[in-house]
Amino acid sequence: MQQALQAAQSKAVKYSHQQVDVEHVLAGLMEQEGGLALSIFLKAGISPETVHRRVMQELERLPKVSSPSGAPDQIYVTPRLNKVSSDAADEAKRLKDDYLSVEHLLLAMSDDSGFTGRLFKEVGLSKDRLISALQDVR
Repeated sequence: MQQALQAAQSKAVKYSHQQVDVEHVLAGLMEQEGGLALSIFLKAGISPETVHRRVMQELERLPKVSSPSGAPDQIYVTPRLNKVSSDAADEAKRLKDDYLSVEHLLLAMSDDSGFTGRLFKEVGLSKDRLISALQDVR
């Protein structure tokens, strides 16, 4: 989980984005070799490659900000990512888990009002399908 958040921030810097958003975190999760997110997508019958490709296209599309150093001076967390993080914490409580983990983030992302939530719907990754895949992976 910590790796995904660090990867999200690195993605924001790489793409000269001033904000870290849900899509940066999803990209970070998708790029963890042997990571839980990949296992969950595969168990749910969803192509991780398709999801990764689409989220990277979205990151390319986002506005870029630069400073004299080339990258944004400060990077902020979006309200959307704060909401997804809060919802993920609620999912962890609901599942009686002590720690926030990748699966909680994915469950929260399935309810996201932005691009990631729409992407999950487009590829057929509903919350129920996620829960079913999680039960197989856990």
